[in-house]
Amino acid sequence: MKNSKKLVQNLAVGLLVLLGVKNILVALPFKAAQRIDYFYKMFIYPNELVLHHALSFLLGLLMLLLARQLYKRVRLAWMAEVGALTLTLIFQLWRYHLFVIPIIMIELFVLIVLCVSQQDFQRKSDPLTVKRALGFITVSLILLLTHATVGVYMMKGHLQNIHDLGDALLSSVKLFVLLDTNVLQTTSKAAELYITSLMIINWVCILSFVILLFRPLIYQPAITKYDRVRVRRLALTYGQNPVSYLALESDKRFFFSRKVNGVCAYTLVNDVFIISGDLLCKTEDVKTFLQELLTYCNQNAYQIMLINITDQLRDFYAAAGFSIVKYGEEACFDLKNYTLAGGKTAKVRAAINHAIKAGIKVAEYQPQVERNEWIEKQIQQITEQWLRHKGGYEMHFTLGGTGLADPLDRRYFYACNAEGTMLGFVVFLPYLNGYLADVTRRRIDAPQGVLEKIIYDAFMQFKEEGLAWGSLGLSPLYNVADHDKANITEKLFNYIYENLNSSYSFKQLHHAKEKYAPTHWVPRYLAYYPSPFSAKFAYALVRCQIKEGFLQVLLGELRPKKDNNP
Repeated sequence: MKNSKKLVQNLAVGLLVLLGVKNILVALPFKAAQRIDYFYKMFIYPNELVLHHALSFLLGLLMLLLARQLYKRVRLAWMAEVGALTLTLIFQLWRYHLFVIPIIMIELFVLIVLCVSQQDFQRKSDPLTVKRALGFITVSLILLLTHATVGVYMMKGHLQNIHDLGDALLSSVKLFVLLDTNVLQTTSKAAELYITSLMIINWVCILSFVILLFRPLIYQPAITKYDRVRVRRLALTYGQNPVSYLALESDKRFFFSRKVNGVCAYTLVNDVFIISGDLLCKTEDVKTFLQELLTYCNQNAYQIMLINITDQLRDFYAAAGFSIVKYGEEACFDLKNYTLAGGKTAKVRAAINHAIKAGIKVAEYQPQVERNEWIEKQIQQITEQWLRHKGGYEMHFTLGGTGLADPLDRRYFYACNAEGTMLGFVVFLPYLNGYLADVTRRRIDAPQGVLEKIIYDAFMQFKEEGLAWGSLGLSPLYNVADHDKANITEKLFNYIYENLNSSYSFKQLHHAKEKYAPTHWVPRYLAYYPSPFSAKFAYALVRCQIKEGFLQVLLGELRPKKDNNP
């Protein structure tokens, strides 16, 4: 029943697109064709020609531009479209003719559908940005210029020096740029009226564009200091997921529950509501929070995806209707029992011994106690060098930054050589009874063992402090199809892990963590709603993590692989 209702609504939106195209076509000067001149006069009076052309084009443009927002169930678009349809129906009934009966029936059907289902159009308007405003302007200009070019070409018998579409296009551009009707020399009253209607449309569009560009560019309420304090408290209290503290990164928005004491950190990509990790609230409140979140997303026509969730809350998501697939495994360390003894840690042990012989020492930087400009400058230099080596872009959303502007509960461990030059550093994020190694960076020419020594020394420090767990984070897509009932999405992830490593080295990252011999490989999951896992989800998953370098990554995977055989 619900799907049938949505199908009818989408049919109405599709018909609006056709009505918009019809209105733009009707605004063309068909009166220029003598054989349909009599037919044209039956429902348009000559003295109303200018107003008819202008209103028809503007209404058609409005219908086309609002159709996409109606498909997303935006409330303001619903109100504008209902108003526009009501006016057009009144106008056409006033100028009733047998020719317009099919159009009246279609418009009436669309209006009835919109009115009956008005409760489904509750999504708030998206915040206007320069990018969206320019996109709106570009589409409008293309439609306006196309309409004018075709119209001028149709009127070529009433205009001087118009012989083909090229002349019509050039004259239309001059008309809109110079805002001077003299660029088109008319030879009839009909041509004068049409050119006048084009100028009216052009001025209306110009005023609309100015209003759009000078509207406030930020509609979203700013995240306050109190919001961050509250999220920090929730992350430290309920953050059983090692990535919980990433909620405080600047690329996150906050959705606070109104029914329970809880929050989730999210971003939006192409109408996919993407949540980082698990919901931050009491376990007994998860069900209530999830239902509230689902209601909000349904009202706003959002799809939902949670990245890197744990087994602890997995059943709650499944019970709420989410589909769940394995997304990888996390390298976790039981610090009480972790040592470097044994063959599995031979490489790490050798690397650390090499660093010790080279005189490399590890220390903790505590910016919350005392700021050190030299240390922070070294961290910045290493980061800049690391970014250049990575091609100028870094991962977002599922990874954090150095956080030196507001360190809060982060912990910083770094290594220096005998001369005092910093060679590398690691930023650790807190979670329940443990720390996650989130940011790990070193100089390109750093000797072997720098990061290994930092991580091991930090883990031993945490162990002395009585903490139970350490984590090196997720190995994305590792071991995702490790069971007989692996679904098509998990098999796709497994294919990516095995074959697409040009831009993001899944296997190399896993091997870098595996050499530490984690005491536990803990599964992590992806939850999404509704099913199935579509291309829209796949795009959002990549895009939320790779922003500036999305094109480079895509081209890197499409580039032919080099043959390494001799």
